[in-house]
Amino acid sequence: MTFTQIPQQYAPLGGELRYTVTTQEAATLDLHIVNAGSGKAVGAKRFAGATAASFDAAPCLRRSVRFVPTTGGTGFHATDGRTVIALVEARTLSADTVPGKQAAGTAAENPLTSPLRTFLPRMTAITAPALLTTMPLTRLIACGECDELTLFSDEACTVIVTAQAGTTATARSYRTLTGGVLVFRLDTRDFPGAETLTVDAGACGTIAYTLVTAIPEARRLAWRSSAGSIEHYTFPIERSVTLETAKKRAYGSGGHLVAQAATERRSVLVSAYETREVVEALAEICATPDVWLAAEAGYEAVDTVTDKAVVHRHGAVSCLEIEIRDKRKTGALWN
Repeated sequence: MTFTQIPQQYAPLGGELRYTVTTQEAATLDLHIVNAGSGKAVGAKRFAGATAASFDAAPCLRRSVRFVPTTGGTGFHATDGRTVIALVEARTLSADTVPGKQAAGTAAENPLTSPLRTFLPRMTAITAPALLTTMPLTRLIACGECDELTLFSDEACTVIVTAQAGTTATARSYRTLTGGVLVFRLDTRDFPGAETLTVDAGACGTIAYTLVTAIPEARRLAWRSSAGSIEHYTFPIERSVTLETAKKRAYGSGGHLVAQAATERRSVLVSAYETREVVEALAEICATPDVWLAAEAGYEAVDTVTDKAVVHRHGAVSCLEIEIRDKRKTGALWN
């Protein structure tokens, strides 16, 4: 029994991840897809009377991806859950094996195991070094806000943050011990008085920030992008806030009674007028499964109600308007 096809290292989870196992004689093949990070099987396939078994592991492995925004000061942070490290175990079952029980023989006791592979939660393949992002490399950021950069490096990476204020420049260096998928968090509060910030990640790329005055009514969103990163953007306008209440009523001797009430807060956010490149990146907020509202205390998961985004109008500058709501409805505690 041999693996004749396995995916490439750092292949995208958005594509096909095909494994193929072949045997010299027809047999029943049991294949288990294992998340090496947790050690748990996330899927299984059985092929009866086959000399070859081929399947796509991507649909099972996509369910293992977990994105959570990082918190804390400027520097590198853990990327738990943002990549999937997986392997496939293959066993042959003899003809007299009872389904559900271990097969007799050496092959069942010592399953064939594929090499470990790390997969990226992206749509397309990418080679290191690279910056995983859908947003431009020149950005605005308000004083007090944070941003997050996802780096893909095949070796240890050094990031140099240079803060410029007038004619004075100061630089700080941050370094990892290993390569792979790395998350670097930038907190502007660590650079008081800075007018510009430059994040130089070497071969991965350089991002330039211009610091602007914070707008009190602005709302900053973070979302999981198609590049396999978490992106941030500040919507300068909160056009409206609506409280929508759903009531469950009962009718009794006293007339209509409210048995239960739950309130949902909805906000309509409007972006600045942006280039088509930026608007298309922001439009992913409508499709992504993970969106968060950034606040002083941390991140709050929200749901995007908008399912349509116009990213280009001929002869006109574009902005994006989206509606978000709380992930959970708030019950009336006095009921």
